[in-house]
Amino acid sequence: MIGQRIVYNGQNQINRYLEDPSFVSLNGEYNMSAIIQASDTDISNTSQYIAAQLSPFDNVAFGLDYSRHSYQVFRYSQMFFNGRYRLNLGNEFHYINLGASIGIDRLNEDRSSRENDLNTIYRLGLHYTNFNLTIGGFLNNYALQNDLSNTSLDPFTNIEGYTAFLSYRFRISDSFRFSPMARYNSYDELDFFEGVANLNYKGNYELAVSYKDNYSLNAALSGRFLKFIRVSYSYESAIGDQVFNDVHSVGVSIDLRPKENEIPEWLANVKRNREKIKSIKKVKEEPAIAVEEPNTEVDDTIVENIEEIDPVAEAEKAELLKYPVMTEEAPSDIVGGKLKPGYYIILGSYKKVDNAEKEIERLRANGAYARYGKKDANDDFNYVYVDRYEDRDIASKRTLAKQREKGFERVWLLRIK
Repeated sequence: MIGQRIVYNGQNQINRYLEDPSFVSLNGEYNMSAIIQASDTDISNTSQYIAAQLSPFDNVAFGLDYSRHSYQVFRYSQMFFNGRYRLNLGNEFHYINLGASIGIDRLNEDRSSRENDLNTIYRLGLHYTNFNLTIGGFLNNYALQNDLSNTSLDPFTNIEGYTAFLSYRFRISDSFRFSPMARYNSYDELDFFEGVANLNYKGNYELAVSYKDNYSLNAALSGRFLKFIRVSYSYESAIGDQVFNDVHSVGVSIDLRPKENEIPEWLANVKRNREKIKSIKKVKEEPAIAVEEPNTEVDDTIVENIEEIDPVAEAEKAELLKYPVMTEEAPSDIVGGKLKPGYYIILGSYKKVDNAEKEIERLRANGAYARYGKKDANDDFNYVYVDRYEDRDIASKRTLAKQREKGFERVWLLRIK
């Protein structure tokens, strides 16, 4: 969960909001994290972290971090209030995130006059993302412990420093994402390059390995269990000219998202499909209308690439009026317990029939008619659809037109063979 360590704050590669405020609640998370960090030594060197984050709006998020640290004769605590603003640059894959944190650092030193010594600390972060590419950096002003040896005369100082990074995410498969990253860190006299490799499996399990030139080797592992709980472990060991004891971290994060705000199954599927579509190279001669999904839960489907279709001309709109929309009077599309062949405009997919029926009732209450069905007897999903057509071209145009209606912006096209 955290590669951050006692010696040098700011080396986390999994929960990056702990060091860079531009990552606070990046994916709309509502959660609280608790981390304990300890040095592999007889000296009592420990840190404890509590961090909460929430995203009340699509482009605005907030967070609150509190930490306590023990280092030989030093005891200090820090509290940050974090804010993030997202500036969209055309679509959900192209944006800029701006983040800022401000807080207070309180220091106590045994047998000295440094009692409740207060300092203002801050963090600034910015990153630009264009689909898989992310470029950014963050500036920090906080307490730095630059040495864990007993001979250090002044192991505790407040400094400014910055980190710049460049990363690119590779889609290995529907389940795996691999993200290499290069970082340059500059804090006090600690200037070093860093290479990071991050492997993510279905968003639930994550492994990060960081190699810091002439500094340390750091590995962190995180896993989600029981849907709302994430546990983690991190290990860091000094290399090169650095001399410090091994540092271990364990953490627990609890998802605080209310159930009514949890992303539904159909929207998760649509986002995954839209991501896959975005990664497919455009063909200028003949824009792809649909993309086959061979190895996903929605097998053998066609997902409509709405963003790549040119605007429908007025003449085409008039032509669509020749094809009536689905009504209660239309014959059933279920043949032999499954949907008959054709092109279906899908609003959502649900594993539970009750959820599909509730969605249909909600649509009816708002004046819209819909039905649901399965591809075959072995299909796990019940697809809620608002129209069906035999002709692919008409179905594609209808899907585009439907997306322009309020409440149907995320409909997509499913082909049943």
